[in-house]
Amino acid sequence: MRLADAVRRQLKGMSPVERENAVRELREVLYEDAYETITDRDDDLACPRCGSVSIIKKGHNSDGSQRWQCKDCKRTFSNTRDTLIGRSKLPVAKWMMYVECFVDCLPLRDCAVRCEVSLRTAWLMRRRLLKCLERYLPKFAAGAGSSVQLDETYLRESFKGNHTKGRFMLPRPARHRGGSLRRRGLSKEQICVMTGIADSDTAFAVLSGRGVISKRRAIESLAGRIGRGAHVTADEAAAYPGAMKALGAVFEQVDAESHRINRINALHSNLDGFLHGFRGVSTKHLQGYLTWFLWRRSFRSDRNDSIIRQVDAQPCPGVTRDWNGVMPPYMEYWGMVA
Repeated sequence: MRLADAVRRQLKGMSPVERENAVRELREVLYEDAYETITDRDDDLACPRCGSVSIIKKGHNSDGSQRWQCKDCKRTFSNTRDTLIGRSKLPVAKWMMYVECFVDCLPLRDCAVRCEVSLRTAWLMRRRLLKCLERYLPKFAAGAGSSVQLDETYLRESFKGNHTKGRFMLPRPARHRGGSLRRRGLSKEQICVMTGIADSDTAFAVLSGRGVISKRRAIESLAGRIGRGAHVTADEAAAYPGAMKALGAVFEQVDAESHRINRINALHSNLDGFLHGFRGVSTKHLQGYLTWFLWRRSFRSDRNDSIIRQVDAQPCPGVTRDWNGVMPPYMEYWGMVA
């Protein structure tokens, strides 16, 4: 008899409460097994303190997992790695479930409900994943002989978030999402995002100040990304000719509707669609979401497996206090220090 048929037969004989508990436990087992399969954990244990392989079983953790004791230094430890998931107090099944939500780009409240965690926990899980994944973005560096399309896009400044706590004071009246700006056209109420895509299909997206891009801000954003001799194509923005001359790039300026920059226009379209699903993104966290967008673009297939392997490769470089009290950028416009 197939395993699935046997499971269905067992579930039919249970009460609604028993069935719900059984399904939850079965889901956790499947997620934990998937995690073990993806990370391919080594069964040869060693003490994380002294490295000794002389270890014995020593009780269990609260979740039922095995604990071990080193016979040399007497330290007890779990069979976990010094990584984001291994050190987390949340069970592996929660992280695997959250990874699915992360890959599907679900809003935080949907993630919290599906994973049965608080909204703040869901937010911290997202921040930790983004901090781990930014290390795996392909480095953008276009040198001599490389072709690059450049353009900038502008997003409304957003102070989205709960400001009832902390020291941040909203510098303007709250504006509901979709509300009009005080000034028409491009103004300093909008944040500039400099973007580029190379013929190798690598891309970058970085915040570049307020309002219309200037030569100075363009040079700051492109330094280290556009090298001498690179062939750059961009629209008719006034900042590009001087910036490209300073960087030593071969520059060609075309009409904004030209098919010569259709790849960067497509990148902007995809970015707009990505950000739209989050019902607004706070400007102070916008760079993290740009990293997320670029990561999804770089790892188009097997994203679930890729993200698990990447976060399991080394410890998360950030801690909770790194994301508490983060101030929005470019606050000098409002007469406030960033």
